[in-house]
Amino acid sequence: MSEENLNFKKTPLYETHIKLGARMVNFAGFKMPVQYESIIKEHEAVRTTAGVFDISHMGEFLLEGKDVIPFLQYIMINDLNLLEPSKGQYSIMCYENGTVVDDLVYYEESPERFRMIVNAGNIQKDLEWLTSHIGNHDVKITNLSDKRARLAFQGLKADEILQPLLNVDLSNVKRFYFANCELNNKSIFLARTGYTGEKGVEISFENRFAEEVWHNLLETGASPAGLGARDSLRLEACYSLYGHEISDSITAIEAGLSWLAKPKEGIDYIGKEVLMKQKSQGIDRNIVGLNLLDKGIIRENYRIFKDNNQIGYVTSGGYSPTLKKTIGLGLVKKELSEVGTEIEIEVRNKLLKGKIVSTPFYRNV
Repeated sequence: MSEENLNFKKTPLYETHIKLGARMVNFAGFKMPVQYESIIKEHEAVRTTAGVFDISHMGEFLLEGKDVIPFLQYIMINDLNLLEPSKGQYSIMCYENGTVVDDLVYYEESPERFRMIVNAGNIQKDLEWLTSHIGNHDVKITNLSDKRARLAFQGLKADEILQPLLNVDLSNVKRFYFANCELNNKSIFLARTGYTGEKGVEISFENRFAEEVWHNLLETGASPAGLGARDSLRLEACYSLYGHEISDSITAIEAGLSWLAKPKEGIDYIGKEVLMKQKSQGIDRNIVGLNLLDKGIIRENYRIFKDNNQIGYVTSGGYSPTLKKTIGLGLVKKELSEVGTEIEIEVRNKLLKGKIVSTPFYRNV
């Protein structure tokens, strides 16, 4: 084994990916499959049938105690009054200046027990952020990240082919709700969430079941899918990616996530003052959808111009297998962010024609 491999963590399915011929890359401190046979084929499998993604690199925390809800109300910008047991919620943790610590999903198993899924590269940072803000709240946080495996089963026919393996009726589990159930007699946490723009679920379970559950899911006819397809799918659906559309230098409002920042009357939360001010007074820049009209591919950090003046930069970009063209997201000056605005994007020292378009590019949920 190379010294390089020793410096990276592995999910419980690392050897399984190797046997499948996956091309492995370093991602967020892990060795992860970027593709098996082809990114485009894996992308298309999700849009037409189903794909299985190893997301065991992501973090999983358990929050317990009588003050979990008031604690999360203080830490999160979304409003937990919209929750109920068996339901999850997408939210963001912000710094005081409104920029983003992380985006995540938490699930209310009971008023005193929440499960939280966070981004792989932010596990330690998030844990430290949460722990440092507990204060006098009665909250205990347990890091389950290394003890449990996580898979995403997503696609046009995901429900249809997954249902025979489950002891719960998927039609009764609505979007963002979850169920503690069984898959082929193995206990799993199943949530109606995803990152592809298609129907499907994300599941969590004990590490010892990882290989068996993975093979159970592939036996449905679903295709193994890697990080490459996961990124092209989420880009088509215009889901934010930490370090790209959201970061510690971009606020939630600039990222186009103002709908998450709730007023929560009578409740103070970290970043509230700046976020409410930006919602009411406006912002100087914001995330927009991009189409490249000339031939080429756009990537993150490529510069965006209007009349030879730089007005922003690409946050994410690539080829869309569904739309058969180059798409992207970019952070640009607010006054030049109208849909239909013609722009230019610098690609390999050449300015190529593009325009600002409406988003999402694709979404089936």
